[in-house]
Amino acid sequence: MKNYLIAVDLEGVHGVVGEANKGLTEDTDEYKKAVVSATSEVNTVAKSLFDNGAGKVYIWDNHNGGDNLFTELIDSRVESVYPIKEMKTRLNFLADINVNGIIYIGYHAREGSINGVLAHTYNSSAIQYIKVNGKPVGEIDVDSTIASFFGVPAIFVASDDVCVAQAKEYDERIETVITKFGTGRNSANFRRTEIVLSEIYDGVKKAMTFDFKPVRYEFPMEIEVRYTRMESAYRKLEEQTPKFADRISFAGDAHTIKATVNDLDEYRLIV
Repeated sequence: MKNYLIAVDLEGVHGVVGEANKGLTEDTDEYKKAVVSATSEVNTVAKSLFDNGAGKVYIWDNHNGGDNLFTELIDSRVESVYPIKEMKTRLNFLADINVNGIIYIGYHAREGSINGVLAHTYNSSAIQYIKVNGKPVGEIDVDSTIASFFGVPAIFVASDDVCVAQAKEYDERIETVITKFGTGRNSANFRRTEIVLSEIYDGVKKAMTFDFKPVRYEFPMEIEVRYTRMESAYRKLEEQTPKFADRISFAGDAHTIKATVNDLDEYRLIV
């Protein structure tokens, strides 16, 4: 039997667009709706996985440090993972569990995406873009790249249509379900909940039948990060120069840094 990880964010779930200038902060009604929607999507994924022969199923709630879901309502067979929160150890727990595929629930389009609902890349107020080998990437790309070095492929994504299209750019084999059609950062045309959940169940079932292999990237990689504030770029440069020496520098202006990374640990230090 195969084991699976459900990676959970909130912005991409059905029925949610957040609030202007707030997003999904815990003091908003949109956040509360997102938690309900994410919990139902997670349980639908879990049911599909267990109904169709999964062994163990793990859940990683990574929105704003975790602890967002109604854990008492999550399928009791699902096991939570609690990774160290520092970015340099993102997905570090994959070294300790046997996982055959990642299912993304609630992830979102990358920062700057036209009509991407609540689009951002890790920190909407701090990062304008991340590029790997010259290609703009979002959180699905980064997390899937890290997972690939543990031999774990991305197999399923449920999110808005913009995020789904970007997931297909990462790996066209990924099975996907559109939860809503983005019409702006805080607006969307919603699909009916029962249809979304039914398609998630069927999509996960279908993904389980494929023999996925992770997309693999070779080191060295060239990473470029553009920060909203110059201070953030200076801080990153100052922090990492002792390790990277002449492999890290500004890239064109004081908002942007670039670095050549030679292994997974260095990759996680920069992204």
